[in-house]
Amino acid sequence: MALRRLPALLVALLLAPVSPAAAATPATGGVATPEGTGGVEAGQPVVASGRRASAFAVSPGTLPATGGALTFTFRVDARSRRVRVQLALTASEAQRPAARLRLGTVRTGRSHRRVWHVPANRLAPGDYAVSLLAVDAAGRSLRAATAPPALALRVDPPPPAPEPPPPPAPVAAPPATSAGVFPVQGTWTLGYEDARFGAPRGSHAHQGQDIVAAEGTPVVAPQPGVVSKVAYQATGAGHYVVLRAGDGRDLVFMHLQAASIPVAAGASVAAGALLGRVGATGSATGPHLHFEIWPGGWWASPDSQPIDPLPDLQRWAGTR
Repeated sequence: MALRRLPALLVALLLAPVSPAAAATPATGGVATPEGTGGVEAGQPVVASGRRASAFAVSPGTLPATGGALTFTFRVDARSRRVRVQLALTASEAQRPAARLRLGTVRTGRSHRRVWHVPANRLAPGDYAVSLLAVDAAGRSLRAATAPPALALRVDPPPPAPEPPPPPAPVAAPPATSAGVFPVQGTWTLGYEDARFGAPRGSHAHQGQDIVAAEGTPVVAPQPGVVSKVAYQATGAGHYVVLRAGDGRDLVFMHLQAASIPVAAGASVAAGALLGRVGATGSATGPHLHFEIWPGGWWASPDSQPIDPLPDLQRWAGTR
């Protein structure tokens, strides 16, 4: 009887349920994540409370001290739909930012672009670290959102100012010739290009030739003639004299020194006669004689126009 029941007992034992404690771990084909790692993969940005700057760049990487445009591109990923963004530019070894740019509230999960037109000398020359701060509605901010060293900003010093050209060599006034007398009797120069006839003067062109000389240098009549006008214009010619020369042309002498004009309208003068002295009256930045020649008369009609006096001046100076 016992032997006949043995097979049934074996069958019962084989069909009995196995205790969970003794069950084998099924093969999954993977490795469980070690505890304490936080699940962050190597090389990925750290996410603080679900917020990170997934893109951040500044262009160009070098800016002249004379100013220019900086373009910032950034993207912030966060659970919040919007965050407040601020940029800080901090010079090397400085404790506080040299500049803070508040970019306002932006949408998360999107790329943004902002341009800052940096004024001249706003940033001192040197190296700067550009950092980004994003704060959500709960006041939570990014952790360690400093721009990478490769995107650091450098401000170059301004180039050295070019050396000014040497001034024209002074020319001593020559004696009177049969052609006429040079109007400035002393040491003089003809200045630079802006002193020439036709040089731009705002809304109009320069109508004469500037002759630079020391204050008080005598100004004389190049040719004999009759003084037609002696007057003063505070916002333009200053103290001036108009001489009707023997050839019918009007010669005009402007910016004369105050109280230096010994002639009056209607006076007849010879070549070389004193008309006044070099000054800086009216609209003048320094002592000089502004000299004009009007073949058809000084403002005699709407058609009257001045001519370039340089050829006459060169002939009277004996340089032509």
